[in-house]
Amino acid sequence: MKRLKVFQQSTSPDTPMLDVAVGPHHRIGTGLATVHQIWVIALLPAMAASLYFFGPAALRVFCLCVCFAVAFDLLAEKISPSRDLTSNWSSVSLALLLAFMLPLNAPWWLILMGCFLMVIVAKKFFGGVGAYPAHPAVLAIAILQLSWPSRMDHTNALKSMDWSVTMIEPLRLLKSMGVTAESHYNLLDLFLGRQIAGVAEGMVLFILIGGMFLLLMREIQWQLPVGFIVGILAIATPLYLSNPDDFVSPLFYLLSGGTLFVAFFLITDHSTSPVNKLPLFLYGMLAGVLLILIRVYSKHPDGFVYAVLLANLCFPLLDMIKPKVKGAKDV
Repeated sequence: MKRLKVFQQSTSPDTPMLDVAVGPHHRIGTGLATVHQIWVIALLPAMAASLYFFGPAALRVFCLCVCFAVAFDLLAEKISPSRDLTSNWSSVSLALLLAFMLPLNAPWWLILMGCFLMVIVAKKFFGGVGAYPAHPAVLAIAILQLSWPSRMDHTNALKSMDWSVTMIEPLRLLKSMGVTAESHYNLLDLFLGRQIAGVAEGMVLFILIGGMFLLLMREIQWQLPVGFIVGILAIATPLYLSNPDDFVSPLFYLLSGGTLFVAFFLITDHSTSPVNKLPLFLYGMLAGVLLILIRVYSKHPDGFVYAVLLANLCFPLLDMIKPKVKGAKDV
């Protein structure tokens, strides 16, 4: 839900004017810092699971992302002051989202570049929180994947782990082997996060816990994740039922990679999602449809970053769908 903050200023003593700040708006009495702190708390279960599975290597990625992102935010604030203050915690929550999608062995310079792209290029350049047109962390990951594909290889990052699971990304094996790839994975393992993915994007159960926390705190609207899952099922289910020899089950898509991470933490970003209920549902559904189409028909094994970015481009159009004003004429 967009939150409203109204600033009153005047150009002259007798002419008061209202200056409505850019979204995401917040409720009276709730600052942006509190909103982003709640998001950080929601990410903690998946972070804890990642630390349990990967130990200090995961902690290194989380710490470097937060340190670099906050440093860039402070630098930008010094050079070009704006309402997007470092104290609003947005750089911390975005840094953790970025860390979730990075490979475990990401070198420091790759993390530094990702934080620069996220904070300076994708966030500050457009005016900060509430003004950027695309999710900063997702845009940064997309650029990193296109620029250094070998460094963004999750399978290579975890190949040395002594894990009793298939040591390749589920969706990558699906691209190379077809539907037989599904038989190489235990759905319970996928649900518990025992799969090859980014640092924490594949921790399905723990991401679900964090997402439920955001819903209970009313920091995200249920229409977004529900619409996203409906969009996935609307495409994946008919494909599977029509030809199970060529397409895997919808459940495999839901549990593989960063699917639920997208549903609860990426498309729910306040700055890049619609306001009203129907647009929220349609926005989530569009992202889910795009995700399956990219996974099935493109060369990208997962491609969720491109589904999110394409959906981001459409949200201003969806925001034009507004409820009819009751009791007013000629509206």
